Amino acid sequence: MAAASQVVLHATDQTRISRLVLPSGCVIRKEPLGPDAQRRVRHEVEILERLAGVEGVVHLAAGAAQRAGSILLADVGGTALSRRETPLEPVELIDLAVSLAHAVAGMHHRGVVHRDLCPANIVVSEDSGAPYLIDFALATTFSVVQPEFAHHGAAVGTVPYLAPEQTGRTGRPVDQRADLYALGASLYELATGAPPFGTEDPIRMIHDHLARVPDPPGAVEPSVPPALSEIIMHLLEKEPDDRYQTAEGLAHDLAPVRRGVVAVRPGEHDLPTQPLAPSRLCGRDRDIDQLDAAFAEAVTGRIPRGPRRGRAGCGQDIPGQRAAADRGWRRRLVRRGQVRPVPPRPGV
Repeated sequence: MAAASQVVLHATDQTRISRLVLPSGCVIRKEPLGPDAQRRVRHEVEILERLAGVEGVVHLAAGAAQRAGSILLADVGGTALSRRETPLEPVELIDLAVSLAHAVAGMHHRGVVHRDLCPANIVVSEDSGAPYLIDFALATTFSVVQPEFAHHGAAVGTVPYLAPEQTGRTGRPVDQRADLYALGASLYELATGAPPFGTEDPIRMIHDHLARVPDPPGAVEPSVPPALSEIIMHLLEKEPDDRYQTAEGLAHDLAPVRRGVVAVRPGEHDLPTQPLAPSRLCGRDRDIDQLDAAFAEAVTGRIPRGPRRGRAGCGQDIPGQRAAADRGWRRRLVRRGQVRPVPPRPGV
């Protein structure tokens, strides 16, 4: 390793990316920086070990001894999609979308949610033209994550490609469907030349992710095939329940588009292999109305009555979480807590 030459490819306050030229070939060295660098190295290595062998995902460098404080990755000799001139030609775009759908499907099958899919984190090999997912710093192996409300600068992910539920402003859990929304936003940019809601104002972008429907890609760029435009719009549905549930379903719909079929019904054959948490709360309207009334009393200074009761694990806190997000309670201070019964001590 001492004889290796090094070229810095990218550097920020958080990470430095270099290409090392070794006698055995080139590898990419990723060095997380800052006080939690070691934790981030361990986390990303664990994720990449779990994804070993998945096609379309960058792998740990084979045969190269890992160095403390950095991660050595296979060098695919590629360029990030964020550096490509867009919009892409329809044929290239469709081929790329199919490959990405299969890569995301393989990743999800291993129980990994990326949480930061975007053109900057997709590298296309100059030799084969195949795309590779990179940068698993924010990836999680939890099937569902409940995000907290956060300032736009602290949001997990890249704002122009952020799923509505990932903003922490909807009360919806984050699962693999957030990756599919981000993939849709990325494909939208590759098809039209810009993300669905631009890149300028993060507060405006978050609002638009939550509330505004973008113009269809085919309306922005007439060369985009109508079927592909519909598929991208289905990926960008606001409610997780309404968009693609799996990357396999996406790949199924892209296959006929690749063959030249001009009309598809997005999501018709999209069947998840395991249950996903519904993004809509059903049958709890009365509970939420009671909480609304209690909150209205609380803001006038009165002490509300009617606490939520139920056995542990029955979901009594869910109506409160959903109401806090949907009704704007987060504009005020809302504290959550849990009361657990204490078993009596012997002799007391």
